[in-house]
Amino acid sequence: MAKRIKRKNDVEKTRKFETKDLKGKRTTNKESNNTSSKTMKIILLVILALTLVLCFIKLGAICTVVLAFGILIILGIYALLKSSKLSRKKKKVINIILIIILTLGIICLVAFSAFLIYITVSAPKFNPDNLDTQELSIMYDSNGQVIAKLGAEKREKVKYDELPQVLIDAIVSTEDSRFYQHNGFDAPRFFKATLKQLLGDNSAGGASTLSMQVVKNSFTDASQDSGIKGIIRKFTDIYLAVFKLEKNYTKEEIIEFYVNNHYLGGNIYGVEEASQAYFNKSVGELNLSEATIIAGMFKNPGGYSPTLHPDNAAARRKTVLYLMRRHGYITEEEQKLANSIPVASLTKDASGNSTSNGVSPYQSYIDTVVKELDKKYNVNPYKTSLLIYTNMDRSKQEGINRVFNGESYKWVDDQIQSGVSVLDSQTGKLLAVGAGRNRSVGDYNFAADIKRQPGSTAKPLFDYGPGIEYNNWSTYQQFVDEPYTYTGGRKISNWDNGYMGQMTLRKALSLSRNIPALKAFQQVDKSKIIQFVTNLGIQPEVENGTIHEAHSIGAFTGVNPVQMSAAYAAFSNGGYYNEPYSVSKITYRETGNTIEHKSEKKKAMSDSTAYMIASVLQDVKLNGGGTITNYAVKTGTTNFDDAYVKSKGLPGDAIRDSWAVGFSTKTVVAMWYGYNESTKEHCMRNLPSSIEKDKLYRTLVKEVVESNREEFKMPDSVVKLPIISGSNPAKVAPTGYSGSVVYELFKKDHQPNGTSSGEKENKLATPSNLKVTYSDGTVTLSWGAVQNPYTEYGTFGYNVYFGNTLLGFTESTSFTKQLANPYGTYKVVATYQSYSGINSDAASYTLKESSNTKPTTPEKAELKYTIKYYCGTSLIEEVVKTVQTSSNGYYLKDSDIADSTKIPDTCSQTDRTFSSNIPGSITNGSTITVTYKEKVTQ
Repeated sequence: MAKRIKRKNDVEKTRKFETKDLKGKRTTNKESNNTSSKTMKIILLVILALTLVLCFIKLGAICTVVLAFGILIILGIYALLKSSKLSRKKKKVINIILIIILTLGIICLVAFSAFLIYITVSAPKFNPDNLDTQELSIMYDSNGQVIAKLGAEKREKVKYDELPQVLIDAIVSTEDSRFYQHNGFDAPRFFKATLKQLLGDNSAGGASTLSMQVVKNSFTDASQDSGIKGIIRKFTDIYLAVFKLEKNYTKEEIIEFYVNNHYLGGNIYGVEEASQAYFNKSVGELNLSEATIIAGMFKNPGGYSPTLHPDNAAARRKTVLYLMRRHGYITEEEQKLANSIPVASLTKDASGNSTSNGVSPYQSYIDTVVKELDKKYNVNPYKTSLLIYTNMDRSKQEGINRVFNGESYKWVDDQIQSGVSVLDSQTGKLLAVGAGRNRSVGDYNFAADIKRQPGSTAKPLFDYGPGIEYNNWSTYQQFVDEPYTYTGGRKISNWDNGYMGQMTLRKALSLSRNIPALKAFQQVDKSKIIQFVTNLGIQPEVENGTIHEAHSIGAFTGVNPVQMSAAYAAFSNGGYYNEPYSVSKITYRETGNTIEHKSEKKKAMSDSTAYMIASVLQDVKLNGGGTITNYAVKTGTTNFDDAYVKSKGLPGDAIRDSWAVGFSTKTVVAMWYGYNESTKEHCMRNLPSSIEKDKLYRTLVKEVVESNREEFKMPDSVVKLPIISGSNPAKVAPTGYSGSVVYELFKKDHQPNGTSSGEKENKLATPSNLKVTYSDGTVTLSWGAVQNPYTEYGTFGYNVYFGNTLLGFTESTSFTKQLANPYGTYKVVATYQSYSGINSDAASYTLKESSNTKPTTPEKAELKYTIKYYCGTSLIEEVVKTVQTSSNGYYLKDSDIADSTKIPDTCSQTDRTFSSNIPGSITNGSTITVTYKEKVTQ
């Protein structure tokens, strides 16, 4: 019993010691936790103190007080919950939650404070000069003299007192209704717009105040409107508006900045310039309806332009008037009255006020420069401040101005138009521009924007230039001007509907005969022609690797005077193409960054081809005065189709376009002349207009081309020889020859050797025993060999023709070609690849359809092809056709193609052209285009 009592006492003592020991440990842990908590509190207090100090330094007292107040609220809630009578377990959970919330809240506050500090540090310097004007763009001529000042210089600034109250009220009610109540930042509107945007309402707007918009126009980059950059820009706007703009300027001054610096369409900045441009009156004279139209344009100047989009402008005016009434600025009666006025009736008096809108005497050149800056450098000088150094020759530009304004030339009427390009032939510098008559700023540019068929001015480019370059023709190359057709059978005529028989290349080109031009075109490989003209900056209508025959007389998509002047410059400078350019250098005024034009001089043809074409074109006579000394020129005209002439009631000899392109050794002048749209009252007639065009061109040459013109220097690659007139092939006149002689040009090493007494001038023998067979879609020709008597002429062989179309050259006595329908006449001519002066007569063979020539493949296959019908450049119908054929191809004639059933009234019902491969072979999946000529001109 005593042992049990003793054991019980020992257990109780042990429990007491354990309890005491546990209490000691708990006390130690509690003290440790208290120490850690105190340390954390001290660290947080230090961080908060530093944050408040930085906030006070950078953001001022107000933001610091707001931040401190937020921290005190969080700490107060924490203390309140801590002192509440809750169980220990609940308090522990709440403490953890509060610590997390407090920590996150402090982190957010610190992060937001840091963001605000970053905004203040990274914000652009508040330079008051930026509020007055942006730096203008200055344009200089080739001698460094100022041509124009663009951008800010156009802005006509007004004072607050000059603004009509209706305009101020309209702007405030529409853009910032609490403008006079806030300090640059409208917090309720901002948070409301932000919430709507977060909910997906894209119409909520950006909640920018007038003050913020002034900052955006003058200091920040408006293009940074999305993502993190957009957020930074928005808060930068708020910071500068609240702490810089509103603190230093009155509300009236801020409105002045807003109305003077805002872009309002075209090249218009500020309400005064807008009032003059759209309503032909000063801003102080605006009525309520006009003021609300201008106030509405601040949101979208282009979309709400009263001249370009009057319906949009009227709808926007309605919104502005509603807001003015809603905010108590106008009555319901005033609202209805202003809405009832048609927008067109307000702007009609301003439409003819181009002169008072500041059209420069050099506007043609300025507009050309502005377009080049946009195209090549992607910059608008009206919006970005630049120093623009141009190639404009002031004396030449003023010469064009004298012609275009009627000082040195009398125009036939006020509607006739012209486009002129004056180019430095050696460099490609655009020296002067005639963009059109009676123009306003930014109007259509007849020198650079038009796409007109060039007529006969295309002949040196598509016919004779390639013939000299690739076939080594001389200026004595022989052609026959006779009744003739295109390969498809359509008749081609000369301008006088007559024929002149045998003639030289010089005569054919200088007299502008169409039939020899087509024959020349047909004798040159089409891929070579494409290469030749594209090297000169001309884009032909290429389809399936070839071009149609109407290119030979300039009937293709079209060109403008700037393009033609650059192409012809190669004939002047020895065969080099320089891309035309008006801007030599630009400097960004804000950064000082400079970009200079880098010329790329490309060899487009040999110097012999260039000189020989220049020589021929010096023989061209203009109406009313013959040739121009030391000056080469080519003219051209294009016609309307008969249906268009009939529909418009035009005279039978009406013409659509008239051209003249010429050059000296230094200067090229390309001119288009015609009506923008021909009518019965205003149209050009063939002979009178040709006379008038030549008179105009002579006047231009006198005004812009150097008077002391140098002679064209003959290169060593060309020889000039006396040729017995009428000899064919060319015979060099012997010494002492008393008959008629013409001096012609030949490429060196390709001239006729010896004199007329020599035997080397005899024609080559005609190939014998020509045979043609056809099997499995392939034509095979064979013939007897011809002796090569003159090895010094180079590669000897044979040209193979199908009708008048050159199929190819071969050195062997056989030739194969895949054709779907081969039936017709084949010709083989003995020739030298680099000299055609002694070509043989053609051996011919007509292949007729018979059992021996029919394809041997017995089974017929289905071949599908697509016909696309166009009215001008607009697709009007697309049709898929199917034919049965016993070969891999099918020969399609233009007569096989039916007219479209959807030809609009704007196109001729009869005048149509086909793809360059029609007539000809097509294969499965081929596409053929049929183009009907438009009745309405550009």
